[in-house]
Amino acid sequence: MALHEIEFASANGRDTVQGWLYRPPGTVRGIVQVVHGLGEHSRRYLHLTSTLLDAGFAVVADDHAGHGRTAVLQGTWADAGARADRVVVEDELTLQRHARDLLPNLPHVVFGHSWGSLIARGMATDPAARLDGLALGGIVAQMEGFESGIDRSALRALAEGERAAEPAPPEVVGQFFAGFLERFGEGAGPTAWVALDEDVVADHGRDPLNNFGAPLSSRFLQGFADLYDTVSGDAFYAALPRDLPVLIVAGDQDPVANYGEGAYHVANRLHRSGHTDVRTRVFPGVRHEVHNEPPTRVEFEGELVDFVSRVCG
Repeated sequence: MALHEIEFASANGRDTVQGWLYRPPGTVRGIVQVVHGLGEHSRRYLHLTSTLLDAGFAVVADDHAGHGRTAVLQGTWADAGARADRVVVEDELTLQRHARDLLPNLPHVVFGHSWGSLIARGMATDPAARLDGLALGGIVAQMEGFESGIDRSALRALAEGERAAEPAPPEVVGQFFAGFLERFGEGAGPTAWVALDEDVVADHGRDPLNNFGAPLSSRFLQGFADLYDTVSGDAFYAALPRDLPVLIVAGDQDPVANYGEGAYHVANRLHRSGHTDVRTRVFPGVRHEVHNEPPTRVEFEGELVDFVSRVCG
């Protein structure tokens, strides 16, 4: 395996985004861009990266503005700057260009998890992306916080105020994560929704590059909400290329995906809008990180490798 380190200026004008391209030995069949989720970083996908490398695919990933190694070097956590919805999508398009410069003329598939599933959908409608496949894991869809929890007008006022870059009030953050723990019983920890496996949850909590507890800025929450609204609206389904193959994966105990129903909701809307190459897989009994849950990790990786292999020809 060859490793290329990538640095580029974020669209927010503040951060230097840290990225990596992992290249397998021998012939490279295509590139898979891994887009991580909220409060984590791209090295949490090393198991998946190794599986893709073994299958002959290069993997490119970065740590988003306000996250992981990028945040460590900048010193700013859980804030991506003004118009975060645009910043994170533009940064992923920049990373894609770097990957194509290093490995030109190869098929390109994007896999986005959680918040990354929103970013990946934002990428997919940009004509510059020219994707060969779109894979969405832990898909953010029909999430209670966005559907009925957040007071949108109050959040907008905070995000456009003088303290937009400061931590959002706890009650607003609580609206964002509404309903995340209600099915997991009394005494459930704050990140019990991440995984059924307690070791995965513990690992998530002690990872110093995760910093999931970092206070989210008001403008970051607004950017998250704006991106959610963009990829949930009719214009997204109309703009997404109809011949683009899509894979949607979720756990049926994941509140981010409305306990699996959100995955089917997105798939059904895709079919209604003329997208016929759509596969949906909802894994029973597991929560948000299907790719990290021990009972489903191997099956999920097989599902993704099969999808990438097919769409890359």
